[in-house]
Amino acid sequence: MRRFLLGFLLGAITIVAVLVGVGHWLDVTDPLAHADAIVAISGDTGARAESAITLWKQGYAPVLIFSGGSSDPESVASAELMKRVAVAAGVPANAIVVEGTSATTEENAQHVAELMKSAGLRSAILVTSPYHQRRAAILFEREFERVSLSFRNRPADDPDWDATLWWTREPSRSLTLVELAKLGALVAGQHPG
Repeated sequence: MRRFLLGFLLGAITIVAVLVGVGHWLDVTDPLAHADAIVAISGDTGARAESAITLWKQGYAPVLIFSGGSSDPESVASAELMKRVAVAAGVPANAIVVEGTSATTEENAQHVAELMKSAGLRSAILVTSPYHQRRAAILFEREFERVSLSFRNRPADDPDWDATLWWTREPSRSLTLVELAKLGALVAGQHPG
């Protein structure tokens, strides 16, 4: 019986360690450094926009780029909504660039790379949700390397997602599991969005 309990305990500890490890692996964070632009991509626009605005106000870059369209063609693009939040928070409109056509993370990366290249911007701080940062980084790296741009990862300060406890509650659990499936599809060569 003691061996069974010890085995059960070790198994439970291993499972928890793996779940915690997954959360921290997804949450890619690079040391902050000044850049030409701060890029926030749509999704959970609240935390992403607020984090990008905070970085801008701290002087990490002179330009904010908000990227993301709308799933409803009759609605305002997510990037435009993020811009409105930034302007209301005191960021001058002329410091903000809106890319409002992207429907997927892959398109965010492609369109932002094209926009930055044409504007002469060479470096960025990439802001997205912590659970989304790993996949976004892979896609942005692919597009940015193609046109000789660089970026650093800075996940949004998202009070609703915790790298250590994501698996203990909703909607963190569902968001993370969907993200892991999309990341798996990306690694397998598919275009998950």
